[in-house]
Amino acid sequence: MTTTTYFEKNVKDAATDEEIHVDVGKTNYAGEGPQMYVRLGDSYVILSHEDAKELCEAVDKLGFYFGYSK
Repeated sequence: MTTTTYFEKNVKDAATDEEIHVDVGKTNYAGEGPQMYVRLGDSYVILSHEDAKELCEAVDKLGFYFGYSK
């Protein structure tokens, strides 16, 4: 199994100040070839390519809305 992490950080919930571990990356753990995974705390999900594409597009739009991306 090959896993590459692209984002990993303990982030603080702005509403509660509680911290949670978040990481996002790619893994060969399931399916054919690399797939995107998301971890929030102790919960992992390996996304299908279709779901990963939709999530990335939505996050990109949100980042543009807030001025985080160009």
